Amino acid sequence: MNFLKVSFLAIVLCFCMVSCNKNQPEYDITSEPSTPVEYKWWILTHKNYQKPGIYLYDEETGLIELEISLPDDLQSPHALAFDGEYLWVGGNGENESMYQINPETGEVVNTITNIITEGIAIKDDYIYYSNLNTINIITKNGNFVDAIETENTALNISDIAISESNLYYLRYSETEPVVKLNLDSFSETPITGLTTSGTYCLAYFDYELITISALNEINHNSIQTGEILSSTPTVFEGWITAITPHIITEN
Repeated sequence: MNFLKVSFLAIVLCFCMVSCNKNQPEYDITSEPSTPVEYKWWILTHKNYQKPGIYLYDEETGLIELEISLPDDLQSPHALAFDGEYLWVGGNGENESMYQINPETGEVVNTITNIITEGIAIKDDYIYYSNLNTINIITKNGNFVDAIETENTALNISDIAISESNLYYLRYSETEPVVKLNLDSFSETPITGLTTSGTYCLAYFDYELITISALNEINHNSIQTGEILSSTPTVFEGWITAITPHIITEN
């Protein structure tokens, strides 16, 4: 009788083990290829040179996919940002304003008056813009929030870009023109290997800093060292004063 019990228990145990093995999921250890990055940009060209406007530009194909006219009252367009829904454009002329533009229609949906700037960046629901050597923070309806006095420049800041808790600003300097500003500690670190002779433009995308050369080439720079990773000629003949990604990464 004991022998029959032991045999029965052994059979049940074997059955359970086989059943458990059958129910184990099969894991695919092969990794999918990474999704190619699509380099599409909003590009701002100055009003006083050839073909002024705001353009949606595909870097890989070299094609202009959309053209938007500049606001009539914008005197000296230098600043551009895209928040995923609206374009924000500004300038450094006298009595300038900042304009919120619907990119699908080209319509100006809102105007924030009395803002002179050469650089705009968007983080969450706030607009950061440069004025001389100060970074100002406002809400999207124009209410003042704060101002950050920069330490590494006594000259104008020509553009800014934001990635997570770091703000990068482009200063008028032949050496170490780009400075990383930590928005939590407010510490500043110049990026030593980046050179930007002849450019007023700075953007962040896909772990790279993007600048424009004096020949209107799009330069991709390492975010750690600043060295140029690649350089792509563009079709633009006028003066490019700002560039911002069409696709927004997480802040």
